[in-house]
Amino acid sequence: MPGDGASELRTCDGRRPVVAVIDANPATAAIVTMLAEQFGCQVHTERSAEAGLARLRQERRVDLVAIDFAVSDVDPFVAAQLIRMDGKHDALPIIAIADASDPNLVQSRRPVCFSRTLTRPYSPRELYAVLATALARTAEHALPLS
Repeated sequence: MPGDGASELRTCDGRRPVVAVIDANPATAAIVTMLAEQFGCQVHTERSAEAGLARLRQERRVDLVAIDFAVSDVDPFVAAQLIRMDGKHDALPIIAIADASDPNLVQSRRPVCFSRTLTRPYSPRELYAVLATALARTAEHALPLS
């Protein structure tokens, strides 16, 4: 993690990762944004799932999406499925962020919709690890088969 000897996050082709954060709460969105930027990411934040989906349709390159379960305009599971249905985002890592006590956080549903789940409260180190793991899995999809 930056500050303790680890490198900043990068995509498999060496770029700064572009992260789309979908979070209805400005305070929690600001925390994720600040930390991801410290980790070397470029961050786009949207306050609703609809706005996040619209941004994804417009953006040329998004490397990872983080959806907070607090968004209420579209069910986060539905939003993740809509992202996956878009041909250009079918392998895009999608991280779910939720309170540990959230009744909607059903682990059995996670593999279908989300690459990883991050529960609050979380440390900067935990967020870094989730982002790094998700980006590494993206690199696996991008590597040519030999």
